Amino acid sequence: MDDRTRAFFRRTPLPCPVPYGTRIRLTGPLQGDPDPLPVGAEGTVVGGNGGQLWMKWDNGRTLFLLVDEDPYEVIGTDVAEFVRLVREAVPELQALDVHRASGGHVVVQLIRVHRDQRRNGAAERAMRLLTEWADFHGLVLSATASPVETERPQTKVAPLKHWLARHGFRLNQGRKRNAVISERYFRIPKGSQP
Repeated sequence: MDDRTRAFFRRTPLPCPVPYGTRIRLTGPLQGDPDPLPVGAEGTVVGGNGGQLWMKWDNGRTLFLLVDEDPYEVIGTDVAEFVRLVREAVPELQALDVHRASGGHVVVQLIRVHRDQRRNGAAERAMRLLTEWADFHGLVLSATASPVETERPQTKVAPLKHWLARHGFRLNQGRKRNAVISERYFRIPKGSQP
């Protein structure tokens, strides 16, 4: 494992039980906190390790939660905050365009890595974070395997198709066609697949 990968794993704790961008609400008082947050306070998960969730609360505080001790509930996900955190965790990304479509699914429009940083696994790390997040929240991802206009001569479509397939995307056609999704490929969250 090279130094860049080690640094990524330090910045992106994998054992965090709740992925980046997840919205949390407190359902009871925090025990042993001299300045506790009020019940009903909401915030966004910005990291974690093992039994802790590192939180950015809507009131500006950054108090963490203990997963097995503090009372909380998952209330949803903030796509924009999640994209910001992925960009922070994978600094080699030049562009990351992920948004929620009107049908409720999440469209992975673009993952672009700086040309001099390609082939170092940055796009793989970003896609892994995206798929783990989608699996946790039960979100369908969709994508189209087409290169950016400015890079069409250099980028081939077949490797993009294989890359999407490797991450669990399947072709949106035939009897498995999902009419709500206009993109060419989609990915059902793990645990929901037939």
